Amino acid sequence: MGADDYLPKPFNPRELTARIQSVLRRHHATPALSARHDADDKVEFGDFALHLGRRELTRQDQPMPLTSAEFAVLSVLVSHPRRPLTREQLMEMALGKGNGESLDRSIDVHISRLRKALETGDSALRYIQTVWGYGYVFVPDGTPRE
Repeated sequence: MGADDYLPKPFNPRELTARIQSVLRRHHATPALSARHDADDKVEFGDFALHLGRRELTRQDQPMPLTSAEFAVLSVLVSHPRRPLTREQLMEMALGKGNGESLDRSIDVHISRLRKALETGDSALRYIQTVWGYGYVFVPDGTPRE
């Protein structure tokens, strides 16, 4: 149906106003992720290639399914290699959510699903690593962080 948020009754009119402003700001502030990239822009790591303009992840030239949110999170991470990002930063840059929504743990679900797609399962996490007490970092060559 396109719902973006839910506000149970009874509600404070100021909270309703704040949420409306947040939605408007989010939808008018940034262009779509694919609009920022040419069709041939891609980032390669390991057996993977993230085609930013086509919004596609491939492994050894085979397409891998990703949801829009998973693609957005991964594209933000690969655009900031080796730079730890907080959950709040990822929420804001990838999903357009922020300002008080930091308790939302949906970013962890997206990270978990991305890890299942990217990792072999027989070793430590390689590409998306946890920075304890902070957030996540993308390591393109899969080497452990110091």
